[in-house]
Amino acid sequence: MNSDAFGAMFAQLFGNLYADTPPLPRDIVIGGVYGRYEGVSFRHMHYRGDFTITLPSPADEITFVLPTAGTIIFNQASESAGLSGVGLAIDKRDMHSMRVVDGHTQHGLSIRRALLTERLSTLLGKPIVQPLRFEPRVNLDAPALQGIRALVQLATGNEFDLLINTGSLMPVRLQEMFIDAVLEAWPHNFTDALRRPAPQIAPRHVKLAMDYIHSHPHARVGGSELAQLSSTSLRALQDGFQRFAGTSIVAYQRQIRLERAYSALASDGAPSVSEVALQHGFSNVGRFCQYFQGAYGVSPADVRKRPTLCMGGRAPG
Repeated sequence: MNSDAFGAMFAQLFGNLYADTPPLPRDIVIGGVYGRYEGVSFRHMHYRGDFTITLPSPADEITFVLPTAGTIIFNQASESAGLSGVGLAIDKRDMHSMRVVDGHTQHGLSIRRALLTERLSTLLGKPIVQPLRFEPRVNLDAPALQGIRALVQLATGNEFDLLINTGSLMPVRLQEMFIDAVLEAWPHNFTDALRRPAPQIAPRHVKLAMDYIHSHPHARVGGSELAQLSSTSLRALQDGFQRFAGTSIVAYQRQIRLERAYSALASDGAPSVSEVALQHGFSNVGRFCQYFQGAYGVSPADVRKRPTLCMGGRAPG
């Protein structure tokens, strides 16, 4: 399609979101397949001509670009260039503009951060207390990453188009496949945790501190106090938590409180979000909601309305 038709399609898909974006040059030609469903979009696109798009207000999603020819350049804090064989993971909260160089073709997908966080929390069986960060540049020759490209190729093929548009379950399954594929194959800061074998037995001083935190989840106890209770130094305890829990003492305490809050909200007859926050040691309800949303990818109110959302059929913790 030409640039005018492309602009009309974007207006139909996104309303006024790109209304202030200058129109593309009239000699630009864009072709391919684009699909989206509930926070996940996927595409197989090719471009003739050079152009730059200044992006509107930041979106809280991650875009994965798998070029097959030509170059695409994203302007964030610094430029990131996607070439054939070099894939990019772009945090759209930091993205300002995108430049496409003539002859560029790509497979790509974008996934809302909340969906990735919710699924990662389910897979790990605990809240996510650190931001999920994907490796910004990857070698697309890796077999696992070729698998993501093959999945996008399948989803944008003519045969699959008939299947996805004639059933209600297939779009949901495709969404799940994309989310699992990037969490499994695209390196990120939780990759080791997903692939880690059964945890080693923590030494006595770490286990004592963890047991105390589990038994007193609402207690405002600092690392020094826990070290004294565990008969060890603060440094040894901090190192032990990083090694055997994969997180800091403070983050581990928050994780336990969030797990208890999740269980309370997911139970029948759960009290209000404010009550649950206060009951589990969060004096600032707004901050509790931010922690909860970041940890599980859903709001406390959503969990309270949907008790069956409990991860894997069991309550966390």
